[in-house]
Amino acid sequence: MDSLVLIVILGAALAGFVQGLSGSNFGLVAMAVWAWWLDPALIAPLVVCGSLVGQLLAGGALRSSFNLHQLLPMVGGGLLGVPLGVFLLQRLDPTLFRLAVGGLLVLWCPLMLMARELPRIERGGRGRCARRRDGRPGRPDRPRPGAVGNAAALGA
Repeated sequence: MDSLVLIVILGAALAGFVQGLSGSNFGLVAMAVWAWWLDPALIAPLVVCGSLVGQLLAGGALRSSFNLHQLLPMVGGGLLGVPLGVFLLQRLDPTLFRLAVGGLLVLWCPLMLMARELPRIERGGRGRCARRRDGRPGRPDRPRPGAVGNAAALGA
């Protein structure tokens, strides 16, 4: 088997394990492995495919609790982010890319490990704007947990 294929499998397996535990971060973990040997133009579609497969598998398990209003802001963000990412990918320096991913990991991972108590989001905002921000319509007199609060509750 080609060494490039082994690197892709190793990065995907490691990232899939982390995504299975945390529900996210496939791209960050996979890029930590792949950035050393693969070109950023190849990493981008691999990350998108791997993340999508992982989220679809998780979504299948959680399909009974889906709410279209909560999903729309995330889909909108993806629709805006993909063209921007494709545009930036053509102009990205591979060395700068590796440095940025490595720097993020060097800073973020110890910060999260040393944090004594991470803040918990238990409920969404109380106003109409807060519910619009998290994608949920509602009335000010009936506060409900927001999308971020639901995600935090699932991960807790």
